[in-house]
Amino acid sequence: MRNLKIIGVTGGCGSGKSTVAEMLEKRGGHVIDADKITKELQKKGAICHSRIHAWLGDEYLLPDGELDRKKIASLVFSDKEALKRINQIVHTEVAKEIKKEVSELQKNEKEGFIVLDVPIPVEKGFLDTADVVWSVISNNDLRVERLSERMGITEEEAEARVYSQPSNNEYEAIADRVIENDFDLEYLEKQVNNALEMVF
Repeated sequence: MRNLKIIGVTGGCGSGKSTVAEMLEKRGGHVIDADKITKELQKKGAICHSRIHAWLGDEYLLPDGELDRKKIASLVFSDKEALKRINQIVHTEVAKEIKKEVSELQKNEKEGFIVLDVPIPVEKGFLDTADVVWSVISNNDLRVERLSERMGITEEEAEARVYSQPSNNEYEAIADRVIENDFDLEYLEKQVNNALEMVF
């Protein structure tokens, strides 16, 4: 088994975290995307779908039986206790899947490195797995604007999402490297290149 380096990339919604992960993928990184894993685990028949359905009931299901993600988002981003509850349901299972995928990559890949693309820097499956942690930060107004445009939601809805997550200071506190994304892609690329040189 080859011990591939693991870079944990985290940051709040609209920060540019996934853009940084994409840049690393082009440089040889094998990306494990926590958001994609979460979506898979919430599909009909999957473990998180069953638990969320048992908690919220039929009113949070679409006609085809899938979870009504938009309705659930409206609930959890306006209710701290509901957000805490859904995170408890989801994070444990996502962490298991991340560790499983890391193990498979370590066993099968001969070159490159592993990138964990994770929005919330949880202990299990992220902080205890990454060799280095990069936090991508951006000012909140810019994040709200990006999120609103990308998701087609109102500024108020985008703000609710941004402010439900850890602050920039909290992301900085757990980082080995802070990547600032308040400017253009060229500036972001330079920071990624510089940070990557420090890893290898």
